[in-house]
Amino acid sequence: MKDENLIGYAKEATDFLGNHSKYDCMGCSMTKGEIVPPGGFVYETEYFLVGQDPEIPIEGFLVINSKRHVNSLTQLSDIERHQLVELLNIGISAIKSLKITTEVTLVQEERSKHFHVWIFPNQPWMLKKFGKGVSYLRDISAYAQENSNKEGISNILNSIEKIRKYYNEHFKWNI
Repeated sequence: MKDENLIGYAKEATDFLGNHSKYDCMGCSMTKGEIVPPGGFVYETEYFLVGQDPEIPIEGFLVINSKRHVNSLTQLSDIERHQLVELLNIGISAIKSLKITTEVTLVQEERSKHFHVWIFPNQPWMLKKFGKGVSYLRDISAYAQENSNKEGISNILNSIEKIRKYYNEHFKWNI
């Protein structure tokens, strides 16, 4: 059985700006700077990268990616877990303060082989079209990819700048 997420199995991706990448592990490629999400990284710490999801053009859809190649929260050190919670808190606060959403869904799957957490903004159009719950995330993502347009991408890129500013103003790490 092939596991397309395992290191050593080359995958390909095209971000929503049309940039094409080949990689063995997307998380590791991001850590090395080989893949940069649209608009660049929103925030970077010694342990994590925060950015817009590169493939799904949904405003405020943030991904927090571990710099270390681990796949589980249980493999993070105490300091990494504490920093992750702070990054999640600021990301959620940012997209709510910017009125991108009033509610989020957090997703972390150990199947992905490289630890990352989605901050998925539950927007009104999603509820109207698909309903509520994690079972709709794939459908919402596919719809966003298929119905992407220049105005939407422009809004995403503008929001990335505002979210970056929010992180810079609010991330205070003292441990």
